[in-house]
Amino acid sequence: MNRSLQDIQLKTDVLVIGGGIAGCMAAIRASELGADVLIVEKANTRRSGCAATGIDHCWSYIPHIHGEACSVEDIVEDHAKNAGGFIFKELVHRIADNSYERILDLERFGVPMRDENGVFRLVKKIHRVPSFIHFAGRDLKAILTKTVRSRGIKILNRAMITDLIVKEGEIAGCVGISTRSQELFAIRAKSVVLTTGSVFRLYGNPTGMPFNLSHPPSETGDGRAMALRAGAALINMEFITMQTGPKFFERCGRGTYVPGVLRDGSGKRLGTPAEHPANGSDSGSKRIDSSVAVNARAVGALHAAVESPEGFMKTIQEGRGPIYMDCTANSREQIQYIEWALRNEGNTVFLDHLSQEGFGLDKQMIEFSVYEPKLSNGNSGLYINSSCETSLPGLYAAGDAIGGVKRAVCPGALTLGWFAGEQAAGAARRAVCADFDFTGEKEVKHRKEMVSMISNGQGDATWQEAQLALQNIMDDYGGLVRSETMLKTGLSHLSWLKKEMLSDINAANPHERYRTLEVFNLITIGEAVMTAALTRTESRLKPGYHFRADYPSPDDTNWRKFLTVRRENGHLVTDTVPL
Repeated sequence: MNRSLQDIQLKTDVLVIGGGIAGCMAAIRASELGADVLIVEKANTRRSGCAATGIDHCWSYIPHIHGEACSVEDIVEDHAKNAGGFIFKELVHRIADNSYERILDLERFGVPMRDENGVFRLVKKIHRVPSFIHFAGRDLKAILTKTVRSRGIKILNRAMITDLIVKEGEIAGCVGISTRSQELFAIRAKSVVLTTGSVFRLYGNPTGMPFNLSHPPSETGDGRAMALRAGAALINMEFITMQTGPKFFERCGRGTYVPGVLRDGSGKRLGTPAEHPANGSDSGSKRIDSSVAVNARAVGALHAAVESPEGFMKTIQEGRGPIYMDCTANSREQIQYIEWALRNEGNTVFLDHLSQEGFGLDKQMIEFSVYEPKLSNGNSGLYINSSCETSLPGLYAAGDAIGGVKRAVCPGALTLGWFAGEQAAGAARRAVCADFDFTGEKEVKHRKEMVSMISNGQGDATWQEAQLALQNIMDDYGGLVRSETMLKTGLSHLSWLKKEMLSDINAANPHERYRTLEVFNLITIGEAVMTAALTRTESRLKPGYHFRADYPSPDDTNWRKFLTVRRENGHLVTDTVPL
């Protein structure tokens, strides 16, 4: 059967690709400044992105709470230290300096950011003061979607953008397909904001179940891949990270279990005991105003033990496994708080499973493990300047799609999403929407040809088989142990896989078609990862994990710098950027 596509042409001032937190905030701000805005989301903005099922934390610098204890500059320095210096301090400064205003925005939108007494629940993690706000964010995305719609911003759900359109070196729009029908979208835009999240499903998870992941399986690096094909640069692509959490049941919220205790197989504690500073005081930093209720439920040392995959692997390699999370000595109030936070983080299925099986955090220890490698959120991604603009004029980015702002998480999405929307609106006012026939553009023609090839092919291979092949290649040649010969072999295998997919895969319906295109994007990301890893001839643990067996030590003299990857004349090339 010939599965032809129906062309649908749209036009807008500001196009936001990705409807997560950053995308919604970008759209809201651009709309406030008078721009006509369209959000295109592969899923549904009500439950999309890393906050799809909820979020329970967001760090912030709150002047009237933190002002006497530390400055914004102190927060930035703590962040830089946590990332081994591999961050763009100007962007992190913007995040910290504007985070409280965005927290107040969420409150105005209807998100309950404080406890029943009207105070913030503050937790200490990577900063010198308790800065992580625990809040009831289960319905954050539903509330943001309601806010977006109330302002007349248009949303196109169930559409996967695949390619950016570039005219005379500047962004002009994009092309994409419906995930539910035979529609192809060609969208003209004066400026574009990419907020397509991070990259998952690149490496195989321990259970072998494709979507048993700690993060959304729909985030497959689409924004990075389309930007790379269009000529934009990526940064920190060689660095990977790992998540820790319940074994066989991959879920986020690993740091939420404290004041629980991590124990090895013999019952010995990992890390240091949790402290409970009175009135929010914190040894090692200036005192937080005691008139403000600060719930410092854990200190950084214990969080480091909970969240350190290197510590987990070292303990296992020493023969001290398995590793357990032990909350059995916690009070009922503490257990209820942990369960409340986990549910707001989206861990409802895990908690329901424990209940159904007759288990409980207060009754049994829960075995923890290290999950599969993944690209680090906010660390590996699009290379942007201080205005959130990529190396492609007119293309802006925010949220987990960008690189160089490790652990920016929710405030990064809130603040840089807002700022990127502001910048994109300004660019749209200065730009003229090009008037041309999209059907004649090379990107549209290429996408139609590829869709036709995988939809009308004679092969019998599936996207699931292609994804498994990709993950095997990444695990074996670009995973935890790398070398020149392994990486070069891996790149050769990825090139082979792309050719095999084009000839052997047959996508029988729109669902299989967009899943297949996701795998193609993941291959593009895999090539960028291996190319960057091949170039960085050293090993380094911060800002992420990169181990070269043939260069096992860090080389600060030659490699204490960022590494970018971009496409030039059909090939990937690398360059360096000073810290």
